Amino acid sequence: MLRIIALGNELYGDDGIGPAVLNELRKDVAAGSADLIDAGSDAFILLDYLLKTDPVVIIDCARMGKAPGDYLKFHTSKIQPQWLSNSISLHGFSVGDILNMARQLDHSTGSVVIGVEPKSIAFNTGLSAELSRNIPAIKDLVMEEIRNYAQKSTDH
Repeated sequence: MLRIIALGNELYGDDGIGPAVLNELRKDVAAGSADLIDAGSDAFILLDYLLKTDPVVIIDCARMGKAPGDYLKFHTSKIQPQWLSNSISLHGFSVGDILNMARQLDHSTGSVVIGVEPKSIAFNTGLSAELSRNIPAIKDLVMEEIRNYAQKSTDH
């Protein structure tokens, strides 16, 4: 089963984008079509899911040098090694650290990361308007991943 994993802390401004998108997904994702998992600030939990056979969709804020609220989808198998080693995190282990560990263990699940450029990561500020405005589009991107996974599951 496809797993949608949100990372982030809602108490730290735009770092809460993952849980905010997950809350919107809960309104529309049919039971049994995907597992919705709020990993909080613990990116290490991702390793267990990345080592399984089913793919995951990871939603997290990511400094990518884009405008606040911009988002990009990365296939984990195509993320360059230098990005993995240069990522930093409020989560202890970064998503890059965890993806690198999964690679070293020779596991690839065909997973994706949806990174959202933050405007502000400050205590008790809530999501910025730029990120809040893009929640529906990010949700649509995740819903597309769910539909694609369902289609692939029925094709074989």
